[in-house]
Amino acid sequence: MQIGSEKASSLDLLSVVVASLSDGYGLDSSTGNAFVENRLLIVVLSIVIVVLVGCVAIFFVWRSSGRKPVEPPKPLVVKTQMDTKEDQGKKKVTVFFGTQTRTAEGFAKALAEEAKARYPNAIFKVMDIDEYATEDDEYEENLKKESLALFFLATYGDGEPTDNAARFYKWFTEGKERGTWLENLQFGVFSLGNQQYEHFNKVWHDEIVAVVVDELLHEQGAKHIVQVGLGDDDQGIEDDFSAWRELLWPELDKLLQDENETGASTPYIAAIPEYRVVFVKLE
Repeated sequence: MQIGSEKASSLDLLSVVVASLSDGYGLDSSTGNAFVENRLLIVVLSIVIVVLVGCVAIFFVWRSSGRKPVEPPKPLVVKTQMDTKEDQGKKKVTVFFGTQTRTAEGFAKALAEEAKARYPNAIFKVMDIDEYATEDDEYEENLKKESLALFFLATYGDGEPTDNAARFYKWFTEGKERGTWLENLQFGVFSLGNQQYEHFNKVWHDEIVAVVVDELLHEQGAKHIVQVGLGDDDQGIEDDFSAWRELLWPELDKLLQDENETGASTPYIAAIPEYRVVFVKLE
């Protein structure tokens, strides 16, 4: 748009717009003239408003871009403990337990802790017999790799295996004929039972879980290092275990001690629950 021979400036254009708006909305001429006369002030105010709006927009853009996206939690990775270089070449002993009330587990862990102090050059691993294999076929595969094992097996109910030993017991007693496939295994078995069971006396010598496992291990080629121990919870199972343990140490000395070592005597503390009754006077 040109007025005469000169080009219209942006201020002139703004003045025209203000004047037309004043006519369109019924503003009197004095008001319109006031807008025109103060057009520079209006332009400055407009620029300030635009700058403020722009700053606000930039602030929100910067704030949103600065936020880090929420990452989903990383899954927990459980690392399998592998034999270190220090453990390589050491003799390994696996201590199995089948338990219902955790008594057998307590004996197994207590023996392992004492044995670790007595035989520092050997590795003792305590294992729930049900967790030893996820599938039944793995029992045979894993047992073939064992060279020395101790079994603490409790009898539950009327001479039955405990819940965590039932699967192993069923596989071991009802499986196919395996022949002598455990020639490399040396073992010992300690039984935990109670003569108050209905069929305790009946199964004590021929059907008790630990005795059956002991006999089958021997039949399938494994070698005893100590006779099966029979622990009676009704008569003092601690004493029964202590007697069996004293038979076990000399045999383990032969297998686990170096020639220049002597057996270290360490106190035995059973990791099993104990209970007592205390009468308290009312006062």
